[in-house]
Amino acid sequence: MSDKTKTILVVEDVDEICSQMSGMLRKKGHQILSAANAEDAIEIAEHGHPDMILTDLDLPTFDALVQLVRAHKDIGKMPVAVIDINGPEIGPLPDVKVLSDFDQLDNLIQSCVK
Repeated sequence: MSDKTKTILVVEDVDEICSQMSGMLRKKGHQILSAANAEDAIEIAEHGHPDMILTDLDLPTFDALVQLVRAHKDIGKMPVAVIDINGPEIGPLPDVKVLSDFDQLDNLIQSCVK
C-alpha cells in the first residue's frame, strides 16, 4: 500500500450517494469502509482503523456520530469531514472539517497520518 493510500470510512445513509463517494475515492486508490449510521460507524472504526471519516450534514445521526467519535478513547482524534458547496455559509462546526470541494478533500486525506 502506498503512503498516499488512506482508509476512509464513508458514513452515508443513502446507498446511491455512498456508492458514488466510495467509487470516487477507490478510483483515487483509497480503501473504503462504509456505514449507514453513527453506531455502525463507531463499530467499524474500532475494528477497521480508518484514517478519517467522511460523512454528510444530512445524515440523521450526524450529531450522534460526531459526539461518539469525540468521546471515544481510541478514535477521538480522527478527522471527521463533510463536503458541502455552501461550506463557508454553514459556519464552523465544532470538531468537523467542512470542505467546499473535492480538492480540499484530497488535501485533507493526504494530511492524515497514522
